[in-house]
Amino acid sequence: MKKLLSIIALVAALCAFGGMAEGTPLLSPLPASSEFGVDSTQPPQTFSESDAPYDGVWQPFEDGFMLYLPRGWASTALDEAQAEAGLFYRAGSDDGSMGVAVGYMHAGALETAEALAQDFERSGYALVIQGNLNGIPAIAFERPQDGYRGVAFFHPVYPEYVLYVFASPLELQGGETNQIGIAVLASITPLEISSDGLKNY
Repeated sequence: MKKLLSIIALVAALCAFGGMAEGTPLLSPLPASSEFGVDSTQPPQTFSESDAPYDGVWQPFEDGFMLYLPRGWASTALDEAQAEAGLFYRAGSDDGSMGVAVGYMHAGALETAEALAQDFERSGYALVIQGNLNGIPAIAFERPQDGYRGVAFFHPVYPEYVLYVFASPLELQGGETNQIGIAVLASITPLEISSDGLKNY
């Protein structure tokens, strides 16, 4: 699984926006500690457009979820290395200071969100938190040394794959937490999908 997680780090390096700095937990108030997989009584996290510190638009994905992105963010073309690493969407601000990327990876032997969270933590990811994000069992994580935070969850139809979304940077140039990136990740919301609309993995 370390190879799988190193792919995420590689894609993040290929798609870096902005700078690097310390971050804050995404799935607050879930505990940001090694006890992430123990307490299943934590309330689910829900998102509404009014939570976002920006005027946005919904970006749907054929894999059964959507993101609430800042209006005006443009998607950018992927190069061969990014596509081979599993990335299939990238968008960001006009000045390139912040952005989001979406991709997939094979889950290997992992079958539950708890196992996925434990593997991320063992692999050196920070603030690994397991929770329910808008009805999706998911984990949140940070990679301070690479300047991004993200969310990972199993594909709703093909559970042998893990979908991930990450946003960067962790902090803006003035040291302020990137609340826009946090809101984009918190907006991950399930969509109904049909078999003829699925990506061909």
